[in-house]
Amino acid sequence: MAAAIWEKLQENAAALKPQHLKDLLQDEARNESMFVEAGSMVLDYCREKVTPETMGLLAELATAMDLEGKKKGLFSGAKINETENRAVLHVALRAAKDQVINVDGKNVVPEVHSVLDAMKAFSDKVRSGGFKGYTGKPLTNVVCIGIGGSYLAVEFVFEALKTYPSAATAAKGKKLRFLANVDPIDVRRALDGLNAEETLVIVISKTFTTAETMLNARTVKSWLVKELGTADAVSKHVVACSTALDKTKAFGIDDANVFGFWDWVGGRFSVCSAVGVLPLSLQYGFDTVRQFLDGAHAMDKHFAEAPMMQNLPTLMGLLTVWNATMLGYEGYAVLPYCQALVRFVAHIQQLDMESNGKRVQMDGTVCPTSTGAIYFGEPGTNGQHSFYQLMHQGRKIPADFIGFKESQNPVMVEGEPVSNHDELMSNFFAQPDALALGKTAEEVRAEGVPEELVQHKVFTGDRPSLSLLLPIASPFVLGQLLALYEHRTAVQGWVWGINSFDQWGVELGKSLGVKVRQFLSEARQGAGNVSAFQRPTQKLMGSFLSCPLGAPGGGRCKIVSIKAREIFDSRGNPTVEVDLCTESQLFRAAVPSGASTGIYEALELRDGDKTRLLGKGCLKAVDNVNKLIAPHLIGMDVTQQAAIDKIMVEVLDGSKNEWGWSKSVLGANSILAVSMAVCRAGAAASQMPLYQYIAKLSGKPMDRFVMPVPSFNVINGGSHAGNRLACQEFMILPTGASSFKDAM
Repeated sequence: MAAAIWEKLQENAAALKPQHLKDLLQDEARNESMFVEAGSMVLDYCREKVTPETMGLLAELATAMDLEGKKKGLFSGAKINETENRAVLHVALRAAKDQVINVDGKNVVPEVHSVLDAMKAFSDKVRSGGFKGYTGKPLTNVVCIGIGGSYLAVEFVFEALKTYPSAATAAKGKKLRFLANVDPIDVRRALDGLNAEETLVIVISKTFTTAETMLNARTVKSWLVKELGTADAVSKHVVACSTALDKTKAFGIDDANVFGFWDWVGGRFSVCSAVGVLPLSLQYGFDTVRQFLDGAHAMDKHFAEAPMMQNLPTLMGLLTVWNATMLGYEGYAVLPYCQALVRFVAHIQQLDMESNGKRVQMDGTVCPTSTGAIYFGEPGTNGQHSFYQLMHQGRKIPADFIGFKESQNPVMVEGEPVSNHDELMSNFFAQPDALALGKTAEEVRAEGVPEELVQHKVFTGDRPSLSLLLPIASPFVLGQLLALYEHRTAVQGWVWGINSFDQWGVELGKSLGVKVRQFLSEARQGAGNVSAFQRPTQKLMGSFLSCPLGAPGGGRCKIVSIKAREIFDSRGNPTVEVDLCTESQLFRAAVPSGASTGIYEALELRDGDKTRLLGKGCLKAVDNVNKLIAPHLIGMDVTQQAAIDKIMVEVLDGSKNEWGWSKSVLGANSILAVSMAVCRAGAAASQMPLYQYIAKLSGKPMDRFVMPVPSFNVINGGSHAGNRLACQEFMILPTGASSFKDAM
């Protein structure tokens, strides 16, 4: 049955293509039938290239594809995400308390409201100053760490509420920032200017394993520990949206500050869960977020109950299918005439393109039609001065125009003919007509344009769009808008017969990325098997690896992490090995287990266990690196060797003997291993061979191979080494070089 309707739609499209929208818009009865009001929202789709007959066929197609049945499955908790055997229940996140929505025989609504109540209590406590940071200061800054669906929709709502009067008042004195990209630049931007004592971090990861999110989380955790001086501060400054309590606890997060969500909440549909509710409540207060949830629920109710031809998400979804599949338009523009919606299109890009960019139907057969579209857009007149040229005189691109009757910030300048908002909305009304009607050569000539410019100023028109007019960008209306596009996305998928709720397409690149990451890690240490990659990739990575990493004073000179471990040398003696990471590279150093750094070390750090002095001493040295030295050095510049060594020897250790600084509190092994790793990193950052870098630090000649003892007298472990450095006391991995000079 559906196949026959698809054929009829194709015939209808073929008949309509020669007709110009200018002619279709002459039919007032048609136009009137395409003007739909739903409460305070207005949808006008008369500028779409459709007729009442087209809409009738689309309604038949929706019926044949069981749109109503699938909609009921959505609202009842049925496992409509068949490829992952999951329910799809973002509607439950904003359901009324008395609603019953069962998943596997259990009503999930009470649990949803339990989490909502917990978030309200927590956000109220933080906002009022009842929950304070480790040093007793109120937490006024929030850094939200998440990616994809754990970020885009939340940022959209955050930006959209910034200038809504009551929300702006509630947010006074507070900051909310997002850290999504694994790029270390994003870390810098997110933390810039923040005081750790006043900062709360939210880590959003259902399983607490998302690679990008967890690396960012560990990076920010190290910043907190460095700034606050102890790992004990983590429980007062980090909370989570997750279901992996064992992992959040291991991270240092209090169980009471972990807010759950469920496997029936897809990432791009999760803003109404803890993912969005918690950060937005901390910024704007729970009451504001409650209005947003109520707006989304109102749209859910409209979608569930309104007749098909009066149902906004259904109409918009069917029209999108028509444009993409029947008329063959590959692009789609979303054009909000409201600066508050500055991040709305980024969310819609993920919502629609990740949901509906599919090649097979639910049963695994190849889709007989094209699916999805390429989404882009920009608020208001900014877009007009960017890509509208293409839309008017280049490619035909369907568009959604979104406007508001009232502005969040009304301005009327004395002497101006219209208010600022009316000026904006003049464009909102003009642009759809300009796209649809165009401008003929005759009309251009009538304006007195020189003949040689006539064709340049012709607009062919016949470019489809719809207009969505809303009251004001309030929390309630923003909730309606978000849910409208969520359901619009689902309608498309149901009509195409695909699964809009999985995203297998993101897996391949991620899995290949793991292999590349492993190779880069090994390649930075002089190893790595490049043959696993195709030749063009080998060449590109070779170019990447040939570039020196960082320069003095650059961001890639900063220490991101330091981690020590006990290792054993060829004689079976234990010693200390340190991994030091900058923002772009790993450096590893191991201390030889000779007398001055092994046995003596054990004596200096003895803990009463006479049977294993040597090993116990090394284990204690390892512990000192990880717990005492690392937190103080993270964030420092690796080229500041003298300052770093002074901190370790004179400040953190501070012990002396007859030779000078004895390093007996932290242990020479611990200090020496870290200093060696810093030296390697400093040499790389300075783009110098290691032996030359050591010579530079010591003020020795750099034009020949020498092994000077640096003036700060740490690397050799003691002043008794005199004015030369024994090679065995400065062996730095990798050690497979043919000569010591090569190894350096």
